[in-house]
Amino acid sequence: MVIDFKEKVAVVTGGAGGIGAACVKELLDSNAKVAVVDMSEEALEKLQEKFGSPENMKCYQLDITKVDDITATVKKIREEMGEIEVLIQAAGLMRGQNGLDMKPEEWDLMFQINTKGLFFMMQQVVLQSMTKTGGSIVNFSSMAGIRGMRAAMASPHYSASKGAVAAMSRQAATEWAKYQVRCNAVAPGGVMTEAMKKMEFPEETMDPIPLRRLSEPKDIANTVVFLASEQARMITGQTIVIDGGSSIVGY
Repeated sequence: MVIDFKEKVAVVTGGAGGIGAACVKELLDSNAKVAVVDMSEEALEKLQEKFGSPENMKCYQLDITKVDDITATVKKIREEMGEIEVLIQAAGLMRGQNGLDMKPEEWDLMFQINTKGLFFMMQQVVLQSMTKTGGSIVNFSSMAGIRGMRAAMASPHYSASKGAVAAMSRQAATEWAKYQVRCNAVAPGGVMTEAMKKMEFPEETMDPIPLRRLSEPKDIANTVVFLASEQARMITGQTIVIDGGSSIVGY
């Protein structure tokens, strides 16, 4: 199966991070024009250096907690690259924390980034582009939004925000189907990002994972790009778990 986006414009939020960057690479390799959106200008510059500043990629700095900036950035991408037909939302905040230690402002920040920012990015892309073109949205939920996890790996506010992403994705798929907009979510388990590679894991860490390994960013990106493509044109409103099987056994 060969995926070819035929120069469709794809936006990737959190696109300079480990998993987001893997999604960007797969999209570029699949003939998409990619708008990489990230909060960090430094990370965007490093991504351009890593990929060699390809002609079919542009970078945009954005704080997705600022709704007016979301609106302006989507407008700018459309003006510079064309109508947006693919949106992949890898931007997010992750924090392992005991709920008894949590402060209200920490809860609010988690939801501002992981749910509010994600929703209004979807809203603006659909309003400005996809009501005319149709398209595909893939949002990042998490295994933590589906099942309980140890405090070192998740937290009540993170888990709740990621559960909300799955719920929003189902509702968006229902409401926006009339525009031929599909919306799905992915729920990764542990992913071996560059940051994770610097950490030491005891052997028993892999005990709850039947495949006995963590996902690589490319594993997540392959699933995301498939869901965004025409090969998945009858899949919408779903949350796809990518966890090496850990969700099918006891924890």
